[in-house]
Amino acid sequence: LDPMHADARPVVEKLIRTADVVVANLPHSTLVAMGLDWATIHRVNPRTILTTVSAFGKGGPYTERLGFDGVAQAMSGAVYLSGEPGQPVRSYAPWVDFSTASLAAYGTLAALIARQTTGRGQEVEGALLRTATTIMSTALMEQHVLKLDRVATGNRGQTAGPSDIFRCKDGWVTVLINGNPLFKRWARLMGEDHWLTDPRFSSDAARGDNGAALSERTQNWCAGRTVAEAIRDLEKAKIPAGPVYSPQQMLNDPHAEAAGYFASVTYPG
Repeated sequence: LDPMHADARPVVEKLIRTADVVVANLPHSTLVAMGLDWATIHRVNPRTILTTVSAFGKGGPYTERLGFDGVAQAMSGAVYLSGEPGQPVRSYAPWVDFSTASLAAYGTLAALIARQTTGRGQEVEGALLRTATTIMSTALMEQHVLKLDRVATGNRGQTAGPSDIFRCKDGWVTVLINGNPLFKRWARLMGEDHWLTDPRFSSDAARGDNGAALSERTQNWCAGRTVAEAIRDLEKAKIPAGPVYSPQQMLNDPHAEAAGYFASVTYPG
């Protein structure tokens, strides 16, 4: 069906009259032209829920502007704070797309539950940039209040430490320390108990500010170990860590298989 065709309008309205939810991934002006905007849908069937997803949402100067996941990543501040200074890096994973879809589904379910009481549908609006700024909200709120003007530091975290990715003999591992109990276990594993009384490392914030020294020490420790050896020792010390996998290594992971992360299905072609 081509909703823009003049003869399609009666068909669209017939579909709306039987629809619980209309999902539309289109700008507002296009929805109006197709007769799929909220005012039209609500007139045809007050019980129908309209769930829309656009790049920027309604109400501002970017309402009709097009955009994809990478645009929202870039505008949210996430790309600027990734990579290195002078070289912003976009995430390979389309986290804005998937998160927006999940939030839109969540809102749609809430609207369906509300309809059981009110008998009326609602408009549920998802927007890529709104999602991206929600997920980036800790950095945005910190900047609004404290004006720290952070810049990228590669894989090294800025609000705790050590929080980084480290090279081993045969690959890479990530180690993430948050909170004093974890830092205490890390210091003992590294043989650096005296760092527990060092004011540079007295809190997560202080460790984030002085994370380069913590990363250097952890890197020296990892350099003499294989990935398996490093993970074994970190796990024994109850320190959060994991290997840096390729996609194929993730598919081969024994936990993913045992826990049923993936399911094979047949698909034509």
